[in-house]
Amino acid sequence: MIEKNIVFDSEGRESLKKGIDVLSEAVASTLGASGKTVIIEDEFGTPHITKDGVTVANSIILTDPVENLGCSILKQASQKTATEAGDGTTTSCVLAKAIIDACFEYTDMIENVTQAKEGIEFAAKEIVNLVEKFKKEVDDKSLVEVATISANGDQYLGNMIADAYNKVGKNGVVTMDDSATGEDYTEITNGTRIKRGYGTPFSVNNLRKKTVEFQNPLIVISDTKIDMHERLHFAFEQSIKQKRPLLIIADLDDRVKLFIAQNINKKNLTANFFQPEGIGIGRFELLEDLALMTGAKIISEMSGDSMQNIDASYLGTCKQMISDSNETILVFDEQVNPQKDEIIEYLNTEIRKTKNKSIKWHLQDRLSKLAGGVATIKLAGNSEVELKEKKDRVDDSIHATKAALEQGIVAGGGIALMNAYNKKIAKKPPRGRSDSFLIGYGVVWSCLPVVFQRIIENSGQDYIELLEKVKNSNKDMGFDVKNKKFGNMFKMGIIDPFKVTKNAVMNSASVAGIILTTSCVISNKRIKTNKN
Repeated sequence: MIEKNIVFDSEGRESLKKGIDVLSEAVASTLGASGKTVIIEDEFGTPHITKDGVTVANSIILTDPVENLGCSILKQASQKTATEAGDGTTTSCVLAKAIIDACFEYTDMIENVTQAKEGIEFAAKEIVNLVEKFKKEVDDKSLVEVATISANGDQYLGNMIADAYNKVGKNGVVTMDDSATGEDYTEITNGTRIKRGYGTPFSVNNLRKKTVEFQNPLIVISDTKIDMHERLHFAFEQSIKQKRPLLIIADLDDRVKLFIAQNINKKNLTANFFQPEGIGIGRFELLEDLALMTGAKIISEMSGDSMQNIDASYLGTCKQMISDSNETILVFDEQVNPQKDEIIEYLNTEIRKTKNKSIKWHLQDRLSKLAGGVATIKLAGNSEVELKEKKDRVDDSIHATKAALEQGIVAGGGIALMNAYNKKIAKKPPRGRSDSFLIGYGVVWSCLPVVFQRIIENSGQDYIELLEKVKNSNKDMGFDVKNKKFGNMFKMGIIDPFKVTKNAVMNSASVAGIILTTSCVISNKRIKTNKN
């Protein structure tokens, strides 16, 4: 049994805060176009030079166990922002630290920490709702700008990523891979995105990206719940015999999931699984479309199928499968399927005819899956170190650009939060709330300028002067630190995906609330060993 350290109340919170301070300061130095470089030593003593906030955060492990827990809490929240929106790690860290610092200043005045936490969460939701009113839709110009900014200002990569999205469309998929030619290029193929992530983390085989990646997998599709692992015996047998990974798209009983996970962990099986999207007839139609694209047959008890009697004709395949915790991408070989074209034509006709919004959304979802393409950006580098750093930037940019297409864009450079801050100043706080609630509520609003502040400080400019200028200017006015120019952020091409700002605000508020309400920290005791 591992021996534990236990610390209580203020002592525990102070130690957690120290860990947060260390991580935040290291990551904050990279914020903005004038952000500083961080040098990280890997386990072999090799230096890794980066300006990527996620990379910096992931590298930090502290010796003090409680401080390290604080560091890990902030790290998880910032990683969640990056995973969901592709960017915003640094913003999350900076904002979370500011809120926590402010809460600690009011410790003696907060009588009820739970109510203060409620105030923090309430303010975060208000801020997100307000920022959403400032957002704009993405056009061709802003698409390039988002992609470029998220690629650490690399115009070449920004153009490449924007071009990829333009080719596959809003509902298409953009991924990346190593170049086989020694040069960067984009490859367009047939593919689809499924809003389901991997069924077990044991399936993950790309540890750096935390994804499941299969080449030429066998695919089983069922609209009937599978309650016994024996029912998948044929599929398991074929996967092992053909030395091909297995993808199961079906509703699985927990016991079946456990059986598969255990055998993956034991290296007896290479597999991935997830539950089909949708419900009712909509779900079956989506399965039919997947079957059409993969060449599989749907196993259905309604059609009289028996899991014990399926044969090779029921198994489908694809060229490539990439699955993370949120979604799965299937890439297919280029082939013309007359039936697929007929369904696409039918769906387009029905979309034009129907006036029912829910039906139209379902039809459009089906269409995007059938007609969407996959753009794979093939990347080259002069060294492994250079290629890895390049991939990190492209990965961030792909996710951020996708987020911008999904939910629109807001003014960058911390100005979206300054817009909210300026808008709120004239308004009164909610009535009928406790003093503790109002302290938590007010703290979050007061911290909104901190992102703008850190961007300006990293550029070496006078923050106070520029802050007053922003406060006294119209909406979306800010400072371009790269060109040392004050103006409209949209017109200067300094923009952020709304999703990035939204997730950064919500996740930073969540971290602050956790730290504020912590009464006890239990950590593993570090045992020092004498080395001879």
